[in-house]
Amino acid sequence: MTQTIRIGSRFNGPVASGNGGYSAGLAVRYLGSDAAEATLRAAIPLNQTLRAHATDEGLDIMTDDAATRVLVMSLKPVSLDTPDVKSPGLEAAKLAASTFRGAQDHVLPTCFVCGPARAVGDGLRIFPDWTKDPAGVDNPNMFPIVAAPWIPTPDLIGANDRIAPEFLWAALDCPGAFAVDKEPILLGRLSARIIERPRASRPIVAVAWSNGHERRKHFAGTALFSDTGDLLAFSEQTWILIDQHAHMKES
Repeated sequence: MTQTIRIGSRFNGPVASGNGGYSAGLAVRYLGSDAAEATLRAAIPLNQTLRAHATDEGLDIMTDDAATRVLVMSLKPVSLDTPDVKSPGLEAAKLAASTFRGAQDHVLPTCFVCGPARAVGDGLRIFPDWTKDPAGVDNPNMFPIVAAPWIPTPDLIGANDRIAPEFLWAALDCPGAFAVDKEPILLGRLSARIIERPRASRPIVAVAWSNGHERRKHFAGTALFSDTGDLLAFSEQTWILIDQHAHMKES
């Protein structure tokens, strides 16, 4: 079977390229691993055929023109430790998301995952911000987290009446950027494991936290929980802080 993927324009992160989490989630199905690491090598082109090439470690995802072939993403199986993080609960996630930035203050307002300019049923509309500590609510974690509710829509359902893996990978992506809380940054690496694919009929709580930094590299973790607090999926991430002046020239 020819192993190809195609990222439709709906699934952008930056305006003209694919969301890293969604794109990796599509490609991982050819890897056959419960947990995988995706390293992004170049901007992910939209509406183009990308082909998977086997490597000693896993897969390389490349553009399909042999004359100008570009390495877009590398994937390999990994082993991930379950993070020591708990859900703050659905109400706390709603309260956190209530202070999320508006479209005018968002670097990527049309992002498929976190873009406030995307309509319900078009984008995932996951809007993470720092959790608050209202009176009478205990913080279940000993470190700061961002959180947001996610209401999956029926069009995200895949096999077995469960949310398709690529949308869970997408939902794991952007919250990490808000936990890093630096701009402008780009996703460099995303390692993820899906424990359970939920149905689209119940809300999900997305959380993220910072894992420190090393020069321009910033590290984060993200997780998805059911509305009853069960861990559904989690990731480890590396974000790259890019040069502000170079970013302005490219914009």
